[in-house]
Amino acid sequence: DRRGRVTDEYIAAFKELWMIDNPKFSGDYVSFSNIAFEPKPVQKPHPPIWTGGESPPALRRAGRVADTWYPIGNNPSHRLGTPALLAEYFGRVKKHAEDAGREPESISLAYAAGWYDERSALETEDGSRLILTGEPEQIAGDIVALGEVGVKSIFIDVLGFGVDSPSTTETAERMDFFTSEIRPLVG
Repeated sequence: DRRGRVTDEYIAAFKELWMIDNPKFSGDYVSFSNIAFEPKPVQKPHPPIWTGGESPPALRRAGRVADTWYPIGNNPSHRLGTPALLAEYFGRVKKHAEDAGREPESISLAYAAGWYDERSALETEDGSRLILTGEPEQIAGDIVALGEVGVKSIFIDVLGFGVDSPSTTETAERMDFFTSEIRPLVG
């Protein structure tokens, strides 16, 4: 129940460490002073901050502090299983950025598919095909559609949905399948 507050505070503490020569921070979850933090990151003013989450508080956080919003589209409470729904939620993130005085277009969009399974189309609760599952042509079409709504990075879990400790061989086979059968269809 405190995960969001902890996350906000940690991000503020990281920025203090990354940007200030004599960092000090006093919060509810982290405090430091009279310390050295070197070397500073090469990226200025700090490394890119990626935040995830699909809940209303997570969308507000992304709008306030994220350089990239990185949802994992299989959250059963806020499933982002279509490019259109992802675009709608990203619009909310941009609105929160605007409300926070930030340039909405400064936030990039990434997408994580934690359910990748090249062997079959998985279904959502309403019976439709879960994005990034099914035949290679369907998955490639989904990747193109995600790009059309602004996704710059896609992360696909090649370990497989619901698979307990896949072997190295199984993981390599999934990677090879994606590389040889799906990627060429994307263009």
